[in-house]
Amino acid sequence: RERRFEYSQPLFQGFRALSALSGAGSLRKQRQGEYERAKQLLFTDVVNAFYTYIRLGKDIEIMEGILNLSEDRIKDLKRWEEIGRSRPSETSTATVTLETFKADIAKSKIDLANARNFFTFLIGMALDTRELKDEKLPAPSSEPFDLLELVRKRPDVEASKQAVTTARGALIVAQSDLWPKITLDADLYQHREGFQSGTSWDTLVTMRVPLGKGGTTIGDVRDSLSNWREAKMVYSLTQRTAQREIMDAYDNWKNYSERYSALDKSMEAAQENFTLQSEDYKRRLVSNLDVLAALQSLFQAKRDANAAFYDMKKNFWQLETAKGNCCGE
Repeated sequence: RERRFEYSQPLFQGFRALSALSGAGSLRKQRQGEYERAKQLLFTDVVNAFYTYIRLGKDIEIMEGILNLSEDRIKDLKRWEEIGRSRPSETSTATVTLETFKADIAKSKIDLANARNFFTFLIGMALDTRELKDEKLPAPSSEPFDLLELVRKRPDVEASKQAVTTARGALIVAQSDLWPKITLDADLYQHREGFQSGTSWDTLVTMRVPLGKGGTTIGDVRDSLSNWREAKMVYSLTQRTAQREIMDAYDNWKNYSERYSALDKSMEAAQENFTLQSEDYKRRLVSNLDVLAALQSLFQAKRDANAAFYDMKKNFWQLETAKGNCCGE
């Protein structure tokens, strides 16, 4: 009896649609920023695992070198003991030091195996057929940098900023339930019968006023308002945290560079001291305990310098990550 095409168009929904679209766009940018920051933090974990593995390998090399010196020391003491220039207690003391070095090497090998397994877990590939390359890093720069610009570009700060926009959109969506809804409905008739057969189209404008949902809507608005305020405070906290992380990372990198430079000189002095003490012992100017103390000092100086060297490298990449430069880019 009747054929028609129906058309319905919402004219006003309390800005719900625009806010929903805006919120969807900001939510997508927020998730992208969070994803980028997660990649950067993962990169930092990989860097720390990498340098820990390299440092432990260098530690073992240092200890094996000291072990060789201790073995040579014991051989000399045994020869001198045979000709009466050394006491058996001196050889025994040197042997204690030698066995201590062996125990330290065994412990470091355990740590090295664990570090290797953890590094393999992070990168998702075996290291058996791959050679790790330790690149040289640039020296610390004393030039000032734009802290606010670095903070603004950080992915987590941008994600937090987009979270504020998303929360504001959710607030507008909640407020839209307090506004009336206006809808346009239209019909286009191809065939009609009866007294309206001469009318080929009609339109209807409908306005719906929410009268009985005020309490529920106000509760939703208050929740959304609270979430928006919380998002703004989190955004402010993220900015200040980013500033602190950048400054801390820069100070740590610079100070660790200075520490390594000092320990490197200390290692050279310890090496020279051990050589001089060994020569003086041959002339009977110092005791065996002095030589062993010099050897222990050399061992500790080398390990401290090695640890400071890789701490400096770790802090360099932590600075790059704090600046928001993933993978050193």
